[in-house]
Amino acid sequence: MSHTPDDGAHATTSTETVSGGNSTPLSIVLFVVLFGLFCAGLYLLSLGFGHYSAHWVNGTYFLGGLGAVLVALFGTFTVVPKFLT
Repeated sequence: MSHTPDDGAHATTSTETVSGGNSTPLSIVLFVVLFGLFCAGLYLLSLGFGHYSAHWVNGTYFLGGLGAVLVALFGTFTVVPKFLT
């Protein structure tokens, strides 16, 4: 006793749409720019802890590095998801 399914009763149409994805060159450029900015900020933060004669230079490097790191993180987690969707 064999049972063959009725194709007409169980036929379904697939309406799934697949995203084309993001542009690879754009993703690479954004990665290089934001990662470079983040690394530069960390480098400037490290210079802020150096031993210079003028203490205001330390503070300037530190604040510049902190600003660069914060801009890189903001760009990574806020701007990029909105820009690439």
